Amino acid sequence: MKIYLRILAVIYGFAAILHIGSVVGLGRVPFEEAPLSWQLSDIFYGVVDTIAAIGLFKNRPWGIAAFFVAAISEILLFTLVPEWFVVEPAQLTMLRGFVVYHIVAISLYFILRRIEKRQV
Repeated sequence: MKIYLRILAVIYGFAAILHIGSVVGLGRVPFEEAPLSWQLSDIFYGVVDTIAAIGLFKNRPWGIAAFFVAAISEILLFTLVPEWFVVEPAQLTMLRGFVVYHIVAISLYFILRRIEKRQV
């Protein structure tokens, strides 16, 4: 489980860097010109993904909680209101990929947790 949490930490750390990069103007679209939904999500996920990355790396409960907040909120947003995040059709495919990734990541977390509890 510890290795899996560290892998997730790296993934969420990378995502945090991308979101923060967008906020400071290093994204494909200047932050001020991006849709409000992109701006808000970049700020929110820049913070939450950073918290998740640090907490997952340290195997802390608050890191796991932040992971669930990030994953579940993205699943809901990208499933219920994808039009808030899609300008080009290719972006819809990317959003669907994120949804699948989060579902797999959450599922794998619970599978590994169950295996870990059986070994104790």
